[in-house]
Amino acid sequence: MPRGRKGPPQDSIDSILLALSRRTDIDNETLSHYFDRLDEEWADGARDKVLHLLHTNDAAAHSAAVLILSELATNFDLEELEDLVADPTVGDLAKLTLAPVLKELGSEMADDGIIEYLNDPEAAMLQMQMRLLELVGQSELGVESVLEDVLSMPVERRLGFINWLGSSQDPRAAKLLIPLLESQSGKVATATIDALEQLGAIAAQQTIPALNYVLTSSSNRQLKQQARAALGRLTMQSVPGTEDAAMQQTLLQPQPLYEARVSFVDGSGAQMIMLSWKRSDGLLKGVNVLCQDNWGIKDCYGTDEMEVERWSELVESMEEQGFGSFKVSLDYCRALIADARAANKRTRHKLPVAYAVWRSFIENNDPSAKENPPVRLEPLPFSPALAQLAQRGDELLQLPEFESWTFEPFASIQPYVQSYIGAFSPADSSHGRRRKGGQRMAVQKTNQETIVSEVLDQVVDDKWRLTYEAHLRRQGALYKFLGRTDDASLVSAVAAALHPDSGLPVREQPFMRAFMHRSLGNGLLRMMAEALEGGPLGSLPLNLFSENDDPYF
Repeated sequence: MPRGRKGPPQDSIDSILLALSRRTDIDNETLSHYFDRLDEEWADGARDKVLHLLHTNDAAAHSAAVLILSELATNFDLEELEDLVADPTVGDLAKLTLAPVLKELGSEMADDGIIEYLNDPEAAMLQMQMRLLELVGQSELGVESVLEDVLSMPVERRLGFINWLGSSQDPRAAKLLIPLLESQSGKVATATIDALEQLGAIAAQQTIPALNYVLTSSSNRQLKQQARAALGRLTMQSVPGTEDAAMQQTLLQPQPLYEARVSFVDGSGAQMIMLSWKRSDGLLKGVNVLCQDNWGIKDCYGTDEMEVERWSELVESMEEQGFGSFKVSLDYCRALIADARAANKRTRHKLPVAYAVWRSFIENNDPSAKENPPVRLEPLPFSPALAQLAQRGDELLQLPEFESWTFEPFASIQPYVQSYIGAFSPADSSHGRRRKGGQRMAVQKTNQETIVSEVLDQVVDDKWRLTYEAHLRRQGALYKFLGRTDDASLVSAVAAALHPDSGLPVREQPFMRAFMHRSLGNGLLRMMAEALEGGPLGSLPLNLFSENDDPYF
């Protein structure tokens, strides 16, 4: 499929395939260029050479082939891929490696369909599982990639894989099992505890803290009982002092922090937390956590082996996309994450499985650590002084951190958009005498104000006021942490006015009136954007760590 890239050929196909099969330090720009060249020659021999890599016994060559096929293969290539799977001279591991590509292309040979074409299915599956453990042992990204496949399995197959991990007697298996203790069904979590206990002393350093975490964080009584029993048996079987050493290990920061940043709070209460740590080789390991007031931790994704320059590019990219971020302390980030974790429990929203993979980097496990900084301004009772300050509330919307704020849910104000826009037409006021035009504009402006008052009365209830009051106080806490005391004070006054206990109607609040003017005025663009997102292009979620930052993606 044409990728729409341009540029003169600079590398032979053979040299590109050799580089992809042997090097692990290929930068994004070079990788993109390699894909360009392969795409240019795809139908003229490049595809055949890529498929030839799967005829070898070289695991690195297999990985390179799958990476290329994942990027370039289309339904036009499916017949060739299926012929390769049916070829008895091709090794079983190569065929299994192709499974994700076949599944993406909708082949009937994907998943169980591939088994009948294997020469020795049992041995091949065992080899593949061992290769997965090798991937898991390399980095957190390896754990994430394998877990994605595990969680897509039917439950019975997932349970079988968990049982195999327990019987593998490989300490790397614990890295896959521990994240499965959370956000899974009771049956899967129970099987995971059994598997961890089956691993025994070889993984005790990882298993003991994980089971203790279940005891302190889980609300499932039966699961806690099982974890307590397994922990007791594991402790008895281990060398004396193992439990203390394991728990002490959890207090150690895996790698030194490079930078901690947070975005501002957007109008839906969402906030991005960006953390990075410096590896011993000078590269960075990073993780993003997306939090939302009415959800908790909504998403989590990481990267590894990132150049320092690339991290700076990501920060600049956020700024360009309107997602400004601020450098803060690790403690502040952890306080935000702890607050979001509490929201997950309150709303019963499951944590992303990737969060458990990165937990040792993200959370502070030291019970003697100082108290976390506040993540919300304290609510203030509405007073005459605050009422006077809140009269400047419309100024908040002039701050860059409020540029993304718009009324949610948009569907509740959408019926008013056309009448609001139609109430004011500058073109009509440009004709006729100046006085008459000025009078017409004044009438039209009055009509818009009337519509805003009506919308505020109709769509803003106490629940909405409390929700956005909480968004404001979290934004204000960030201002206060950054030393922007005037902005924090203004936010605090606006939040006090917005709280239902203030008794001040929303139609009399400058912030709310300016907020609704903006939301209705931008409503037509919003409707067009939503129409496009619902079309064939789909939505474009923000993912700061692009797919080319790491071979896993």
